[in-house]
Amino acid sequence: MFAKLLCLTVCVVGAFGASCQSPKSTPSYYSTTDGFFHFSTTFIVEFTLTCSNDVHDMPVYAIVNGKVLQAAVSEETTKYQVSWQEEHQNAGSQTFKVEVYDEDGYSAVRKAQRNNEDVSKVKPLFIVDLRHPGISKGPMVGSEAIMTLLSAGLFYFAYTLRSHLQA
Repeated sequence: MFAKLLCLTVCVVGAFGASCQSPKSTPSYYSTTDGFFHFSTTFIVEFTLTCSNDVHDMPVYAIVNGKVLQAAVSEETTKYQVSWQEEHQNAGSQTFKVEVYDEDGYSAVRKAQRNNEDVSKVKPLFIVDLRHPGISKGPMVGSEAIMTLLSAGLFYFAYTLRSHLQA
């Protein structure tokens, strides 16, 4: 009976307690820059994560500006994705530091926060610097205004040319 309980405990700890050893990542990111058509700015960080101990589909967390975000994993591509939104006034031109943690690292961060210790001493798996260029409110003059002025100029040119030809 004791052997079965010990075996079950080892299996559960082995399945849920796996941490990533020697992580290698290939991140990419995207952020919306159009402030005219969108109500808020969206940020997306996508990355592949390879561990030397061959751990797959483990829970991964990201911390951005003090906010904790859980990464989603795609079943087709095995890529992780973290996304969040900010109001336009908070999403000016800046670099966001996205710290990625496995479950052990995230629990160490939470423990440091609970004990009022320095969270920066907990080493993330990797850090992605998301460079956001800021948002654009669109052109100063709308395309319909440019076309109206162009049509008026063309009409004036045609009307004066017609007047000169008839004279």
